[in-house]
Amino acid sequence: MRTEPMHWARASFQLGSNCESVDNNLCESFNHSIVDARFYPIISMQERIRKKILVRVQEQRAKSEK
Repeated sequence: MRTEPMHWARASFQLGSNCESVDNNLCESFNHSIVDARFYPIISMQERIRKKILVRVQEQRAKSEK
C-alpha cells in the first residue's frame, strides 16, 4: 500500500487512457488468423491452430538465422 493508487488502480487512471487498445488489437489479430479453424470441432481446431503456430515459429527462426 506504499504505492499510490494512481499507479496501479484502474479507477485512478486518467480519462482517455488507451491501455486496452493493445490487448484488443492482439485479440482481433489472433481471431483473424484462426478464422478458418474456428468452424471445426474443438480437437481439430486446436490441431490446426497448433500447426499454424509451429509453421510461424519455424518461419521466424529461419528469418533470424539470416
